[in-house]
Amino acid sequence: MIVKKEINKNESLIYLKKVNKFLVVSNQNLKLIQAYSNKSTNDFKIYLKNNFPKNANEIEKEINKLFTVERKSIDNHKIKFKKPKKIFQFNFRVENNYYSIEYNDGKTISAVLGLLKHLQCDSQGLTEKIYVYSSDKYCLLKLNNSRLVFKREESHILSGRIISHLTSDLHQIKYKAWAGFLHGTTISNNDKGIIIMGKSGSGKTISSIVLLNNGFDLVCDDMSPLTRDGKIGHFPNAMSVKPSGYKKIQQLLDNSFHVCETTGPKGPTKYIYPKNNCPRKKLIPCQKIIKISFKKNSNIKISRIKNKDLLIHFLDDSFINMNNVAAKSFINWYLNCECFEISYSKDNDLVAAIKEII
Repeated sequence: MIVKKEINKNESLIYLKKVNKFLVVSNQNLKLIQAYSNKSTNDFKIYLKNNFPKNANEIEKEINKLFTVERKSIDNHKIKFKKPKKIFQFNFRVENNYYSIEYNDGKTISAVLGLLKHLQCDSQGLTEKIYVYSSDKYCLLKLNNSRLVFKREESHILSGRIISHLTSDLHQIKYKAWAGFLHGTTISNNDKGIIIMGKSGSGKTISSIVLLNNGFDLVCDDMSPLTRDGKIGHFPNAMSVKPSGYKKIQQLLDNSFHVCETTGPKGPTKYIYPKNNCPRKKLIPCQKIIKISFKKNSNIKISRIKNKDLLIHFLDDSFINMNNVAAKSFINWYLNCECFEISYSKDNDLVAAIKEII
């Protein structure tokens, strides 16, 4: 079964579960994909020769390439780990839930420690244990009776999996019951949310801090959890910024922000979180997505963009649960969102524009 929704008379947004891909396709390409999915290999070859006699072989190669799974997952049970001799503990609290992370390598887990440092506390009462053990090549995450092994250089998987687990705990929504976790920062005003996205260095974090200093609330940073009915869940993880970017941001910060630094495999990173932001079991309606960029000495520019044109950028590093129900929920939500592109240089212009959009 292919999950699909029409964008216009000529195109559809589809989800292919087999390879976990979202694509914008023409009507003709949709028919080809459906034929490939529904027919045997031999029948599909016949279908191509009958309908596309001149380039049947070329089309077959492209379709096979589309349905090729690029990355093989590591067999969790083949990689063996021994409990390290030297271990450290990091205790923290999210609302009334207490956790303790046991780890042996601070660099591998540096991002997690930075994202959660402002939540650190003494160990109390019932505490859920999370284990992160690293070897020369691999990292093991033991979480809630599950076991995940990944390569050391894939530390972003570790951060994402832990934060998504904590978010699920906070909202009492099972991990697989979310539509997905979206790569973007969600800011709200009067309980209406917008997702801010942008490439590294685009000014996404500095823009978020400008908005926080002007009455907006931080719902979550970098990984926005989306429910199946199109709402974003709050989670109090910190905003991360590289030292080069921190020089620009530092002038916007005062005593109302937590600031810490950790050192990972790629060097130091700063983490920032507003002190007045508290964990809330709250889901925020969100139908606006903004691709943002800071351009020095420029006038503000605001433009509407088509959802399909933003899709590839938006899904970069996003995670949608690999089932048709979640995919359908995401597609319905995404195609009903309004998408904008904003470039600016003056903070007041940005604040006014976002208030107008939201």
